[in-house]
Amino acid sequence: MSLAINTVTAQDGKPTALEHIGFQLSGSVARIVPQHDYINSLLQSYSCNYQDVRMLWHTLPSDSNAFDHSFHYPTLQVGIMHGDFSGIRLQRFAPDYISHLGHAIALYGGMQIDFLRRGRWSLGCDLQNGVAFFTEHYDYTTNRDNEVIGSVATIYIGASIQTRFRIAPQWSAGLSADFRHCSNGHITRPNLGTNTISGSLSLAYDLTQAAADIQAPAPSEKEKFRPKVFVDLSAGVSLKSLLEEFMVDPSGNIKTYPVFTAAVAPMVRYHRLHASGLQFDFMYGQYIPRVRKLDAIRGHDGEYRYSPFIMGLALKHGIYYRHFSAHAGAGIYLRHRTGHYTATEESRLYQVLGLRYNIPATEDRLYVGYNVKAHHLSKADCMQFMIGYRL
Repeated sequence: MSLAINTVTAQDGKPTALEHIGFQLSGSVARIVPQHDYINSLLQSYSCNYQDVRMLWHTLPSDSNAFDHSFHYPTLQVGIMHGDFSGIRLQRFAPDYISHLGHAIALYGGMQIDFLRRGRWSLGCDLQNGVAFFTEHYDYTTNRDNEVIGSVATIYIGASIQTRFRIAPQWSAGLSADFRHCSNGHITRPNLGTNTISGSLSLAYDLTQAAADIQAPAPSEKEKFRPKVFVDLSAGVSLKSLLEEFMVDPSGNIKTYPVFTAAVAPMVRYHRLHASGLQFDFMYGQYIPRVRKLDAIRGHDGEYRYSPFIMGLALKHGIYYRHFSAHAGAGIYLRHRTGHYTATEESRLYQVLGLRYNIPATEDRLYVGYNVKAHHLSKADCMQFMIGYRL
């Protein structure tokens, strides 16, 4: 089989599929990191661990792709990860038993990008995004103190700084420092989310040694790219639950509210990989009458003003790779009258982070994607599912 793989070549000079493919195994020892004192009061232990297996797709100079050249020929990946949180114990409100997080299985895609390559050694980052499924989540009767994970399915985000050393033409070993986050974006409550830091060891095998021959792109003539000015129009639905409902009745079924969401963003794409601009955000919160009623139940009747019209203005930046793009924004509310919790716990500033797929048949003008909207860089407000078009 090895002889057959090494003798297969592409007739048109392009690399074969086997030259792109590799596999990686990794394991890590991790620690859950409380975002604030309330989570720390729930946790009675902190240690956890991860194991994952992934398939790698090495982009090669012979692919002749401008995006790959600009990203120093990244490695694309899909994988499955197991997170063992069974050693983490939670207890505060239920003194007669211990609550647990259990185990998590995550399916994800991602990209490994090298900043430096020197012979057999490389230094770079590893970015991942996917869906994680937990075996244990909040239940008022049987798992009351697990306010960390409130649903079976959550969004999974991972980011690492990693270094690798090629120990043989087709084998490499790696060491990384990792941050991993799981949360449902407050589609349901409670949902404080898991944040962990870890150190990982990995071993990778490539089917051929093509990946071993990749070095940092040599200086070359600047690739032609024309700056573009465009307007990004998007609309969709935000899904969110209310902390006020959970605080009034933690034993009840917390409702998920769909919220109409729209955005208009004039942008300048000044580089193949980058675009920046301003974005006007709008949401129509039809849940506001419910917030007013819950505030009255908690003794805040007449203290605050309420409006279903939520508006903000944000600085926005996008990073592009082929038909995918990641977007981030930092904004300030122009109008945000949503009661006691907003006035006392949330900031006038908000943040948005999301991922999009740009449909090739429309010349990447039409896209679908999702965003997580947050406050204080850590507290999710809602999950947004959007469809958009670039004029």
